[in-house]
Amino acid sequence: MPANMSYQLQIKRQSQLPFFVYFLSSILLPGCAVMKEPVEPELVHYEDQIPVRVHQQELESMKIKVENLEKQLAEKEALIKRIAAREQDQAQVIQASSSKEIARTQVKLHRLATKPSSASLISEAEVSIEYAKQQLTAESDIELLEEAGRLLDTAAASYTQSDYATATYYASQALEFINMVLDKEREQPNRPTIRFNTPIILHTTADANLRREPGRHTLVVSVLNKDTVLTANAYQGNWLMVQTDENMQGWVFNSLVSVVVDDQR
Repeated sequence: MPANMSYQLQIKRQSQLPFFVYFLSSILLPGCAVMKEPVEPELVHYEDQIPVRVHQQELESMKIKVENLEKQLAEKEALIKRIAAREQDQAQVIQASSSKEIARTQVKLHRLATKPSSASLISEAEVSIEYAKQQLTAESDIELLEEAGRLLDTAAASYTQSDYATATYYASQALEFINMVLDKEREQPNRPTIRFNTPIILHTTADANLRREPGRHTLVVSVLNKDTVLTANAYQGNWLMVQTDENMQGWVFNSLVSVVVDDQR
């Protein structure tokens, strides 16, 4: 082949090379454009799947906590039983303090009432009230003692009129009030209900809550209007167990009531 022909063929091939490169890039570049970057595999955290090792000291601490909880539960159950037993005792006292029993008490006092017995009972109440005046300092107790004094004055007035039964009745109520005021354990926790030997006739001095149990936060059975007549059968702390003429029963705070004497009935 002549030299000039070989040179011309080489030039022709070089001129065709850019076209080939362009053709190849037109095929490959679009494919490269749609290719996505490889997605990194999701990182998985295995810390939460690693079992926690509980040390022996922690186990002992948990065991002590469980034992303390069991002990507290047992104490609560014992307390509930004591409260239930006390409520049962209170219910029995209320049931025993019916209107018929009040009538029987009055009849008994009438039968026992004689001039000497009435005089003796009034003297006992007078000595007790003088002793109480020297012992008491709380204003609330002094007010209760004044109520006992009103009963005692009525008893003395009845005695001068030779009404020995009435004198005995009011003197007995006065002694119940005096003994309640002098009860130094009256306000102690879990103090049992103390029943009056002679029921005491009272009336409310203002609108008062009649509660199912003694205590400011117990269930209110009813709201008693001012001047509602009540019969007190027992006391616990500063609360009086009472019943109304309609046989509603419950507890009232002793500062919300006053004794009833003949001039009020």
